[in-house]
Amino acid sequence: GAGPGGICAGVRLLEAGAPDFVIIDQASSVGGTWYHNRYPGAECDVMSHLYSFSFELNPDWSQRYARQPEIKEYLERCVKKYGLEPHLRLGSGVTTAAWDEERAVWRLQLANGDSYEANAVISAVGMFNEPSWPDIAGLDEFAGTTFHSARWPESHDLAGERVAVIGSAASAVQLVPEVAPIVERLFVFQRSATWVLPKDDRPYTDQDRERFRNDPNAMSELRRKLIDNVNAMMTFSDPEARRRAEAAGLENLAVVADEDTRRALLPKMPWGARRPIVSNVYYPTFNRDNVELVTTPIERITQGGIRTVDG
Repeated sequence: GAGPGGICAGVRLLEAGAPDFVIIDQASSVGGTWYHNRYPGAECDVMSHLYSFSFELNPDWSQRYARQPEIKEYLERCVKKYGLEPHLRLGSGVTTAAWDEERAVWRLQLANGDSYEANAVISAVGMFNEPSWPDIAGLDEFAGTTFHSARWPESHDLAGERVAVIGSAASAVQLVPEVAPIVERLFVFQRSATWVLPKDDRPYTDQDRERFRNDPNAMSELRRKLIDNVNAMMTFSDPEARRRAEAAGLENLAVVADEDTRRALLPKMPWGARRPIVSNVYYPTFNRDNVELVTTPIERITQGGIRTVDG
């Protein structure tokens, strides 16, 4: 399927000499969410040998949880290997898709002026193709630089700046430890605490990768084990599993030295009530002198910064 903003016009295009199908995406590159999300520390929280195509297992993952550049490179490699490049129409989204009742075809119009006719259209735009901005008064009045983590400007250097990260869910958990060492001051605005469990993210060794290449069953057996583990946890219906998860989360949280900060980071909800997150480096970041956790609600954003409800 296509990434954010994409429509796959499939089965058979009707123009003479046209390919059997095209994949249309407004992005300029393949990768979907792994094209758009390029913030520091962006990585998958599903283990690499499961987060891959079953028909294209990859023996060369560098670690148990791959980062964004490696995942995007894997997807680009799949595109080349399976000959999808001639079918891609990148850099222009579909503006209209109208059904022609008389001819029994779809008529597609692209933003760049191209048009196609097809007898089947598959929408694959996903759920997160547009960044969600918080509804905070004054957001457009801020005189400094503002950007969404899902549209990270690679040209902007945060070194030595005073930075506020609004939100403390999965993206923040990944990017906060990356930017904290380079900024002058980092404020992390948290509305509600989330469980952050430890992460078994050991790198794969050369011996591991050699085994994956030479043992035809090694990767498929590992993938089956990962599937079973993930499926067993996804219902969150096992009380003992929840207890173990919360115990692991508490042990992970114990590294935070300041008692008040540690208390503020303690979730008030059961594990599984919100999207589970894993990280070994998020909690230790709050032991840095230049990092402050802010839990007081935001009143508004001003030209010079953020004002909380307590003034």
